[in-house]
Amino acid sequence: MKICAYVQETYSKSTYKNECMDTRQFVGLRVVVDCLERAGYQVDYAGIATVHEYDIVLVSLTADCDWWTYIAERLRWRKGDYKVLIGGAGVLHIAPFLPWFYAVMFGRGEDLIVPLVQGIHNGERYEHESICYADTFTYNKIYRIAQADHPYCHSLRLSDKRNFSEGAIGCNHKCLFCGYTWHRKFASPYKHYRMEDSLFGGIADKERAMLDLKENPDSIDWARLRTTAIDGFSERLRVGVGKPITRDIISNFLVTMLRYSGKPHQLKFYNICGYPTETEDDWREFLEELQLADNAVAKREKQWSIVLHSTPFRPMPATPMACAPMSKRNYRGLIGSTLGEGLKGGLIYQGASLWSVESMGTDSLAAVMLSALAHRGAIEDCENIARLCATKRFWRASSSVKEATLAKYFNMDKLFGSFDAETLPSRYLRTYAKVEKMWGKSPLEIQYREGV
Repeated sequence: MKICAYVQETYSKSTYKNECMDTRQFVGLRVVVDCLERAGYQVDYAGIATVHEYDIVLVSLTADCDWWTYIAERLRWRKGDYKVLIGGAGVLHIAPFLPWFYAVMFGRGEDLIVPLVQGIHNGERYEHESICYADTFTYNKIYRIAQADHPYCHSLRLSDKRNFSEGAIGCNHKCLFCGYTWHRKFASPYKHYRMEDSLFGGIADKERAMLDLKENPDSIDWARLRTTAIDGFSERLRVGVGKPITRDIISNFLVTMLRYSGKPHQLKFYNICGYPTETEDDWREFLEELQLADNAVAKREKQWSIVLHSTPFRPMPATPMACAPMSKRNYRGLIGSTLGEGLKGGLIYQGASLWSVESMGTDSLAAVMLSALAHRGAIEDCENIARLCATKRFWRASSSVKEATLAKYFNMDKLFGSFDAETLPSRYLRTYAKVEKMWGKSPLEIQYREGV
């Protein structure tokens, strides 16, 4: 039996083309390959020209956007008697994608892949709650995201220059919309979420979560820190979605930063916009925090700068907020023009010791519409998805053309709307926590309780 790991010609994110199998995006696939090789199987790497020569094809999807480039190439594969096995963090809601796989693995694959392949080898099916076969999928069956209680126990040779040893799993934060917490049990030698050198190429000291830094603000290495996260314009929004970053925390962070005696530089603040109930008053709270911090310190000779990078809200399947509505609004350029009225170049704030600008990397509305389709689409959408992925001019089109096309062929009002436990498209997918207890409820209106 011949097995291959599939390497695409193109990927949804430009960095994938350069990084490919050599870095973090595909470590999960390399773990699966390692498990198979330790079980005595040989695994090759194949592309579109040779994939039809294999019996089993392993495909890794690291995010929902990876479905589109994979399907576009899958439609060009030569016919063959191969079985496609798909896994990765992008494998969550699968109803719109049933024609393009034999089986999927939800969650961690190291304990699933060998018995799954052995079953195929023996002409049988390995039945497991974390494996779904496309031809037997039903909304009425419960599938669970496979977990691990400890990092992968073996070191991997990613390339001639890189080794990998898993140092942590998941995240100890409780953001109610995010898969890092709810799709992976937290397992780490640290008390807080930390970027691992082995996985992220040496950025552990450059990116620290503000929620962790509040425990020990003296631990901030201002000379190295480059990014942190606020994940919401206002305290009301942040606390409401399970990220208890108060105004005091942000104020202390900014004031301490401005009083740092060393050389200032630019920091990126990761933010989320478009939460349910969000208003421009929430936006202005962030602007007020910048102004208050700037006024609280003596004028610096050289200024600090903050790039506010806002990502439109997308509640992920199998999280407490999976049913929450999404905002069908194009935020790109809107935040800067709203908060920075009278300023140019996307500036949000221009002060004495600090200035801030809106990032130009905000996802377009078309990108968010595609995420809504991936996370909330239906079996009935498969045919139009195939047409979409086969139409090259759609992917080259402007954002406005993409928006119009998606609105024409898919029910975007429904996909962006709210759901309940009975109508949620991904209601069949569950995780280690009973997140379904909060489906259909508004976290911004009820008291958040740890250990949902």
